[in-house]
Amino acid sequence: MFLDTSIIIEIFRSKRGSERFKEIYEYIENEVLFISVIQIGEVSDWCLKNGINPEERVLKIEEMCTIVPLKEEICLEASKIKYEMRSEGVKKFSLTDGIILGSARYMGEKLLTADKDFRKAVDAIII
Repeated sequence: MFLDTSIIIEIFRSKRGSERFKEIYEYIENEVLFISVIQIGEVSDWCLKNGINPEERVLKIEEMCTIVPLKEEICLEASKIKYEMRSEGVKKFSLTDGIILGSARYMGEKLLTADKDFRKAVDAIII
């Protein structure tokens, strides 16, 4: 399963026994987990805004997930995905969103997200 940055942040924010944590855990408990290398920057940005040590969180991510490097074909697919999503009326869909979804598709995985900007993607699970 490919995790969107929104899910990683939800995992960090949620207490282990909380309903939100349980909801996420149901999807990921028996899965091999992946993220894009670009998400390291997104998580670090979130950490800095919230007074959290980014290096510590990145170490936790590395324990949890396989980090997928950027490849040319992912970048090309990402721009197509962004164009398609914007054409379908998802105005805030970013190139970074395209890279994350393109990386999930490259790995043959579904994307687990809390971001409604992925609502038009058939291979995204929004919780």
